[in-house]
Amino acid sequence: MADSDEDITDRPSLLESDLTCPVCKDIFREPVLLSCSHSFCQECLEGSWKNQSKRQCPMCRKCCDGETPIPNRALKNTCVSYKKERNWRGQGTGADEVICGFHQRPFQLFCIKDEDPVCVECVTLHPGHELVPIEQGVPFCKDELNMKIKILESKQDSFKRMKKRYKDTIIFIESQTKDAEKQIKEEFERLHQVLRDEETSRINALYREENEKKQTVNEKIENISRDITALAELIQSVKREMGAEDLTFLQNFQRLKRRAQWTGDEPKRVQGALINMSLHVGALGYKVWEKMLSHVTCLPVILDPNTVSPWLSISSDFSSVQQSLERQTFPDNPERFDPCVFVLGSEGFSSGRHRWEVRVADHPKWILGVCKESVVRKRKFTVTTKAGVWTIGLSKGVYSALTTPRTELTLERRPETIRVKVNIEKGEVSFWDTGNNKHLCTYNDKFNEKLFPIFGPGLQSTPITILPAKNSANSCACVSTKSKPVINCCSPGEYELQTAVSRFTRT
Repeated sequence: MADSDEDITDRPSLLESDLTCPVCKDIFREPVLLSCSHSFCQECLEGSWKNQSKRQCPMCRKCCDGETPIPNRALKNTCVSYKKERNWRGQGTGADEVICGFHQRPFQLFCIKDEDPVCVECVTLHPGHELVPIEQGVPFCKDELNMKIKILESKQDSFKRMKKRYKDTIIFIESQTKDAEKQIKEEFERLHQVLRDEETSRINALYREENEKKQTVNEKIENISRDITALAELIQSVKREMGAEDLTFLQNFQRLKRRAQWTGDEPKRVQGALINMSLHVGALGYKVWEKMLSHVTCLPVILDPNTVSPWLSISSDFSSVQQSLERQTFPDNPERFDPCVFVLGSEGFSSGRHRWEVRVADHPKWILGVCKESVVRKRKFTVTTKAGVWTIGLSKGVYSALTTPRTELTLERRPETIRVKVNIEKGEVSFWDTGNNKHLCTYNDKFNEKLFPIFGPGLQSTPITILPAKNSANSCACVSTKSKPVINCCSPGEYELQTAVSRFTRT
């Protein structure tokens, strides 16, 4: 009888059998009901239908095509209640051993494949799987979780580093803003001082003319005043003699008649006596602006400090670049060259004609030209046309066009200034020695994206410098037409300057 009672105790309860999914052999999770009245876990049913071309009930094989399983809420609530009651009974008896919910036996093994603890009765449900004792399964799972944790920690460290970079970027942005504000204020103060000096000069010129004109008119007034006094005296004299006796008056008549004639010059109106208002006020804004040209510098290309390599240093006006004595603490933004030592112009172009001149002087190693916007920034690359770079350079005393392979250039003299000319529509990039206006090299290619000027001074203390363009209001043909200027026959900055002059002239 004892054996019989033990067997009955070890059997799964009838209620648990009714609450067990026939697919996963576990208590129902989110049970759904088919029209054939069979219930399954929603996940188990979807898994059994996943690779079937025709949907069937896993129990009775009834066709279920077009059928939507209905959630079996009553069965779900019963399962939840059963699990709660089972846990309560286990706690009430003081048992601390977790048992298999299907076979009511303690877990003794661990399935490596399914990563679940199993009892001895569950072995048949895991055919071909590697089963190990529970105590061996624990380190296996911990090792795998430790690997996951290391990956997460590594990712966390990466996120922390990125967060620090963002914070450093904010600090750098603030420093950029302060530097820019300082330079803007200094430049505007300089220009304001130029305007104030020009204002003072023009007002002084106005008052000088006023004094000169007033002095001239006052001299005329003094002369006329003297003449008026003389006329008054003559009139009084004649009148007195006219009061003499008749005979005496008649005897002196001819003499009085001669005296009564004015022999002095008649007063004349002074030409140019008024202030020349058109000189002082006419087109004043344009005249002042035209004079301001001598106080400003027009750079055809401005270096972009956000692209400069940490090993390079650019001037405060962004016109020259040279080696930095130590690596600078710049943010590692996507636009910046690192480790290659290059810097780009701040503006690219996808149409028109452009040119700029760069002074290289006796610089021993340099690269000049243009590159496409998508050029590699974060790794070393070979500077060739295949990499999207159209340049010439000097290295070890040899001038070369940086093609594949390099093309050595034969030069008559050592150029001190290089002119770069770009014609987007013609697909042409050419280089010239401005000293003797000799052609050095020309590339012909198709430019499918925006081009940017590129400068590579190498790790040398000698700077390479972008030369200013002309600021003359009549030096460019870009403003030759009133309705629509010709597109960029000069440098970008010079073109904008000339266009502004054209608009100013028309107004």
